[in-house]
Amino acid sequence: MTAPIVIPMAEPRAGQDFLRLLSWVSPAFPTGGYAYSSGLEWAVEAGDVRDVATLCTWIDALLAHGSAGNDLIVLRAAWDAGGDAAQLRDIAAFACACATSRERHEEAILQGEAFLKAASVWVEVPGRDDPAGTRWPLPVAQGLVFRRGGIPCDQAVLSCGYAAVAALVSAAVRLVPLGQTDGLRTLARLEPALAAAAARTPSRTLDDVGGACFGADLAAMYHETQTTRLFRT
Repeated sequence: MTAPIVIPMAEPRAGQDFLRLLSWVSPAFPTGGYAYSSGLEWAVEAGDVRDVATLCTWIDALLAHGSAGNDLIVLRAAWDAGGDAAQLRDIAAFACACATSRERHEEAILQGEAFLKAASVWVEVPGRDDPAGTRWPLPVAQGLVFRRGGIPCDQAVLSCGYAAVAALVSAAVRLVPLGQTDGLRTLARLEPALAAAAARTPSRTLDDVGGACFGADLAAMYHETQTTRLFRT
């Protein structure tokens, strides 16, 4: 008789961490993917975003020079803060102060706190009795949860960046409208831009947060008085 072949099994913890990652960036996770467009709804109405090419240009600019790239920097800073509650609160306050409009502020806060509430099923998160009534914008909430949930920083940044891009593409599919295949083409074309934005974050700090996407910032402001709206922002 020959000896049985023994196949080593993966560590259960590693598998569980991956499942958490899938859950936390899933479109079904309650972070408002169906309610928030970051001003994209106005951009579609104004004709600035009307097809795959203009949508790619819009999101590419956000990753390289605007709010999407800033969020990745903030997320990494929150992940690096680890269990330092005071530092996390400072980062949260900084991220709130960086919002360029009322709707952007509400979007970040409401999504962040919804994310924390849902993630509390898995890990310990700040409660409503957190000191000084801290508000938790989404990238800070994500960095905090991914660190406590055992997700490596680089994976956290890239995964959350993908979730943000996918949410914008999903909004555009409904607003332009685009077909599902065009939505997938957009995601495929944006992969290099997203990877580059994530790769820049290790060398950047909160001092590097800033933006030059004035069209996107104005779109978020104009959306506040847009007559017909499907999205909250």
